[in-house]
Amino acid sequence: MYTIASKTVDLGGFVGLRLNEHALHSWDVEVTVDRSAGLAPEPTAVIVDGLELVVRFTGKPTGTEHRVAVRTADPTRHLVISFGTDSVSLDSGDPDDEPDLELQAEAFVRLVYGRLDPDHTPAVSGPADLDALRRAFPGP
Repeated sequence: MYTIASKTVDLGGFVGLRLNEHALHSWDVEVTVDRSAGLAPEPTAVIVDGLELVVRFTGKPTGTEHRVAVRTADPTRHLVISFGTDSVSLDSGDPDDEPDLELQAEAFVRLVYGRLDPDHTPAVSGPADLDALRRAFPGP
């Protein structure tokens, strides 16, 4: 067992966090030569399903309680970011809910990790304030 950000994770969870680091740091290098680079699809599918701990660790409360429904593509996921007065969490969302933010899963991962700056943002849609979300996820 390993303790990360006050949470105990098993070996699989620990390896998953290392996969996240490898995928994001690989993107950090690749984007220096290809401004349109995204995260590789294979790790993205795994990373997006394990973002709950990262969101709790890196997310910054915005001062107001609200929720942001997120729909990702490649892979398709329905998620909800919940902002409390002193916490941020990520949960599964309802596929029938109208999303506040729609984007590629790799872009959502980069958002949570503080790597979705305006110069490296693919097409997104929905009424969510992307700049406010960037401030809520400044990166680790």
